[in-house]
Amino acid sequence: FFDSGHKMLQNNVEQYVSMSLLRYYFSVDTAYVLAKLRILLWPFMHKDWKRCKDEGSMVGYLAPRHDVNAPDLYIPVMAFVTYIVAFGLHQGWLNSFTPEVLGKTASSGIGILVFEVLALKLGFYLLDGPPNRFVDFCCYCGYKYVGIVASTLCYIFIGMHWPVILFTGLAMAWFMFKTLATSLILRGGEQQMAGELSTPHYFVFAMAVLQLPVTWLMGI
Repeated sequence: FFDSGHKMLQNNVEQYVSMSLLRYYFSVDTAYVLAKLRILLWPFMHKDWKRCKDEGSMVGYLAPRHDVNAPDLYIPVMAFVTYIVAFGLHQGWLNSFTPEVLGKTASSGIGILVFEVLALKLGFYLLDGPPNRFVDFCCYCGYKYVGIVASTLCYIFIGMHWPVILFTGLAMAWFMFKTLATSLILRGGEQQMAGELSTPHYFVFAMAVLQLPVTWLMGI
């Protein structure tokens, strides 16, 4: 019974999402997660932002567990779920928790995520950027919830909020800037960054700066 149910569920899911593709984005280990969290919370010292190619992979790049610059879904999903729980915990301490709070928090988070992903997809299309999977953009935009969770927990347990949310917002802005610049601006080599500013530069800068108000908006 359970085997047939699992097979039916897998077949239904594969109609919309490739299970092998999901396995790639969830292919992480402890070393990768710790290294990625360090980059997300302190990206200013990270030097090499280029992804490692792998022609044998269905994505064309090494899996996350073998390349810290590869996007993954594990950290964004876990951070988003933790954010919803932490927000509900905060509302509970204020004696204002209702079950609808969790649904509204999830809906607003997903709405902002979809807006950012569509903006990235449209920008890369209009600027004739390199092909990037929709899931890649979801990963990049979802990483911000790591910083948002950190600021939320700091506010709940030690009462410190704005300094942490400002720092994590700046960290996410720098992470987004370096990630997008590596993909969109440095396609032809490092020397393109030294040239005069162009439309891709402004787009990358705008998406990076956008992380600051979004991080503030999603924080407590």
